[in-house]
Amino acid sequence: MSEKYRKDRIQLDKIIQCHLAMDIAEVLKLADQLLFTHTGEHLDLLQETILKGTLQGNKYAEIASENYLSEGHIRDTASELWQTLSKALGEDVNKSNARSILEKITISNSVSAIGDFISINQISLCPKKQKKPKCCPLFKPSENNHLDLDATPEITTFFGRDHELKTLKTWLIQDHIRMITLVGMLGIGKTMLAVKLIEEIQTEFQYIIYRSLQYCPTIDVFLTDLLQSVVSPPILPNTLDRQVDLFLKFIKKHRCLMIIDDLQMLFQTGQYAGQYKPEFEGYYLLFKQIAELSHSSSCLLITSEQPEYLTVDSPKFFRSLKLSGLGDCATKILKAKELLDEEKWNNLIEKYQGHPLWLEMTATMIQELFSRRVTDFLAYPSLILSNEITFQLNRLWSRLTESEQQVINYLSNQPDGVALMQILQEIPNQPTDILRVIQSLKRRCLLEDSSHADHDRTSLLKINSILKYYILSQY
Repeated sequence: MSEKYRKDRIQLDKIIQCHLAMDIAEVLKLADQLLFTHTGEHLDLLQETILKGTLQGNKYAEIASENYLSEGHIRDTASELWQTLSKALGEDVNKSNARSILEKITISNSVSAIGDFISINQISLCPKKQKKPKCCPLFKPSENNHLDLDATPEITTFFGRDHELKTLKTWLIQDHIRMITLVGMLGIGKTMLAVKLIEEIQTEFQYIIYRSLQYCPTIDVFLTDLLQSVVSPPILPNTLDRQVDLFLKFIKKHRCLMIIDDLQMLFQTGQYAGQYKPEFEGYYLLFKQIAELSHSSSCLLITSEQPEYLTVDSPKFFRSLKLSGLGDCATKILKAKELLDEEKWNNLIEKYQGHPLWLEMTATMIQELFSRRVTDFLAYPSLILSNEITFQLNRLWSRLTESEQQVINYLSNQPDGVALMQILQEIPNQPTDILRVIQSLKRRCLLEDSSHADHDRTSLLKINSILKYYILSQY
């Protein structure tokens, strides 16, 4: 042991003895740094609660009672936390000694005599150098912005959408719209458009965060995860209202872009479009506050169903962009699949509405069954739906109400578009119910408006041709 090191340790021990109590927030911050350094994950809310209770001398039973959890669950979570900290520090950490060990390191980490970089028990802590958040390689965070995009899917191909990109950039950068919904059928390319958008505007925001609701996290889990990404140190409130308040204060202070995907997963099935399940109504309140409060941040919601409360046209706070097919740009999908008979490609695109995922699936089927010959595939008199397309449409159909299914069945048997008045006359339901159904189907992007050739002012309703063929072949 060097003389300098021995003197440093003597000085450190004297300082430790002078500190009779430590600020709990500093100890929690240290524990969070240790956990992140060792696992790449921050302290979650329950781990923080257990550690804070331990530092205050509370028993597991008291911690469990205060948080309405079982004592067994608290013990199991605590045991995992102590094991992780033990591995990080290279010494045994348990409920009895956690406070003394963490306080000792916290004090040592603040002693300037030992320098900015201190090594104790083979664990090195350098407060000035923290790991940056994980991020997709396509995105380049700078010192002035924070990109939490580890969950974004990778763009393998991206075609067209120039107009849509320009529109979204204008809304976000020039107009500072607080709430935007990006709506379209499943597989139409909403997520890929959002990822491409991030590439082009990432320097315009201090924080850009992407989250998917695919697995339906509860609002408290969602907010905890979100706050842990942006709050430093991540000492979070343990009640939902305080978490919401902290989050709203953050987006007022910083210019943030939050991209929230798969919103439709929170909506009820067998009900009209865009209605939250009871357990997810907290999201409704959060998004409503984001849209209504004064701030310079933006939230982009990606969904196949327009949320019911976000359908009122309030251009100052909210806008919605509906995605349709790719049109002529879809030829690039067929080219990438190396299909033959290029002169027939437009016919194929028209049949499948330029829907990128449907075309991708159909092109794969043409490769496998028709030796890449589009002419042979189109020789069949009717549409051919791959198993994947049928599976998607089965899921979509199961989400509809009986009244919506009734209207879809009716429209499937009409050769052309139908005026709203005709639907009201021919379907024996209450007019009010039919109007609600039509509105809901539009919010699901299943109905299209067109004008009658002889009466430009007459709006005709029709369903997507793929959906129409699916209904006629299945039911």
